Amino acid sequence: MKKPIPSSSLLIQTLPVGAWQHSFRQPLPAGQHSIDRVVEAFFAVSPPWLKALVALRDSLVRPFALRPMGGTPSGVFRPLARSRREVVLGADDRHLDFRTSLLILAEADGSCLVLSTWVRPHNGLGRGYLALVGPLHRLIVPAMARAIVRRLAAGARDA
Repeated sequence: MKKPIPSSSLLIQTLPVGAWQHSFRQPLPAGQHSIDRVVEAFFAVSPPWLKALVALRDSLVRPFALRPMGGTPSGVFRPLARSRREVVLGADDRHLDFRTSLLILAEADGSCLVLSTWVRPHNGLGRGYLALVGPLHRLIVPAMARAIVRRLAAGARDA
């Protein structure tokens, strides 16, 4: 479910005023979940339709000299900050800076996975890119969160 970026997130420390934000929470299955397993699942669960979108995005932005997202297992998602329950991934580019947070958050009714993103465009190209990608992002993040949780649940059954 869509909610604000949690105040305990490492993103809050660096969140610039006016940046584009999106946060989505997905309940985690019962049990202990390490942030390392969450990050591993994040990089392992990209569905084929998302891989196709990334490939299309990379081919479309090539003339603008933007950094490709694909090509390596982590693409542009580089680790930038870490705590015991959270990892922040991201990159800075000439058109925008972005951060993605993977956070295990304890709540009264159990733990949840919180995927949060902030994006700070630098220029018209960044704002235009965000206008195109933003609506897709709101579809991709919930799909990724559910896929991560399914993988964690499957791993717990196999253990």
